[in-house]
Amino acid sequence: MENSLIKHIIKVLSDYDAPVLIIENNDGFLFRTDVIEAFERKNINVSFGNNLAQRVAFELRDNSKTLFLINKDNRQYLEDVESIAIHSEFFLSQYLSEYHIPSVKDLPLSILDKLFIKKQLFSLSKSETIKEIEKVSAVSKSKNPKFDIDELKDRINEALETESIDWHQIATLFGDAFSQSIGTEQFTLVLKLIKEANEKFQEHIHSKYAQVKNSNPIKRPQIVSKILDYLDFNYKQNAIALIVIDGLSFWQYALIKNRLSGNKKEEITFSWIPSITQLSRQAIFRGSSPLESYKQNPTNESKLWRDYWKSKNFNDFEILYQHDTINVSNIDGIKRLGIVYKDLDDYMHSSKDYNDLLKLTENWLVRSKIQGTIQELLSKGFRVIITSDHGNVQAKGWRGLNGKEKLGTNKSGSRSERHLEYSEKRLKDEFLDNNPQLIDSIVEEEKALYFKDELSFSRRDNLVTHGGAHFLEVVIPFIEIINE
Repeated sequence: MENSLIKHIIKVLSDYDAPVLIIENNDGFLFRTDVIEAFERKNINVSFGNNLAQRVAFELRDNSKTLFLINKDNRQYLEDVESIAIHSEFFLSQYLSEYHIPSVKDLPLSILDKLFIKKQLFSLSKSETIKEIEKVSAVSKSKNPKFDIDELKDRINEALETESIDWHQIATLFGDAFSQSIGTEQFTLVLKLIKEANEKFQEHIHSKYAQVKNSNPIKRPQIVSKILDYLDFNYKQNAIALIVIDGLSFWQYALIKNRLSGNKKEEITFSWIPSITQLSRQAIFRGSSPLESYKQNPTNESKLWRDYWKSKNFNDFEILYQHDTINVSNIDGIKRLGIVYKDLDDYMHSSKDYNDLLKLTENWLVRSKIQGTIQELLSKGFRVIITSDHGNVQAKGWRGLNGKEKLGTNKSGSRSERHLEYSEKRLKDEFLDNNPQLIDSIVEEEKALYFKDELSFSRRDNLVTHGGAHFLEVVIPFIEIINE
């Protein structure tokens, strides 16, 4: 169910009945990620940023949807945009006029909804507004609502039944559900819903993955190999910091996002499949399809990063790459900064289940000091991009490999828990011939095979890993952050 305040805002703005609505919003409320997501669930496309980004959104708009172009400076638009657009100003005070707006504009939508419903007879001062917020929040906490698995099930099923499934919406729903349900009885039901969503996802990538690999990166990078092209097209004049957090799934991002600075535009992208670091992170920094002959290490990754941007006419002194040891205190003159955090992936591989990984992720957020790094980058004028090379999945062991089965594998350097790459096709064929029970769980390539469900090549009952094609491994965050 949508927030009542948001529903009312959408109704008011939609009454303009124009294909494009240019909205000046100086209080910043419409730039909130949760507000934009609510708009997009109601078939409203939203774009903000520089004129080029909004121009791209206009050219690539879906004519069946309304396009909201949101800005803070009442900028000028091109004539063809202006000719079909209506201008409007938005103030949150139009909808919550009785309250002190600076005190309420950043509150969770659930609290804003309660304030919106609870009409006041008189305007409240700042102190009176804060007291009202405390009362509303106390009532919410006293009710101690349980995680609503039935509502999640209804929303997931509704989303999966649409003709064109919005995988970003699915990832967001599960991202919120994880943090609320891990360690509770409801989490078993969440995992069941994930299993159902993954079955649909496998159908999607079976028919669409080749199309995704060749997709146009202008509007957004649908796959990690398109990230650099997207950044180059849209932000040629901006200082860019690309932060790649090894092994960060969308649900882990959802867990930590509210503790990261800046205005966030949240999207998804797809890991390279199979979701191993050697392929997927290479694809990010190469800016194209990965090569089998590539050797994964920081030196080679730095070279890929530099080579790509030098091919786009950036000078060597404007390009910097950092791996694990991050220091952004002296980066004057840098226009293209690549950063890799490796340790979260190590935490992931040491986890036996999602409960372990949840606690380790929260610990990582503090130990990595990424919050301060992002804040400093934003203060220096960087547009910060957060993404990952792959997510992770809580897997169960099928069985370990014997010596003969390991022969000729692992040339990529993968841990081979969900992915096997053989040096010869005949070795892969022999393995499958000897293990026909795996056919329904495996995706097969010429010399490689990998799991699409929750199995792994392991003797452990439970482990958290990656390397396959599962929804939770492949659908990863792509987040753009600008200064408040």
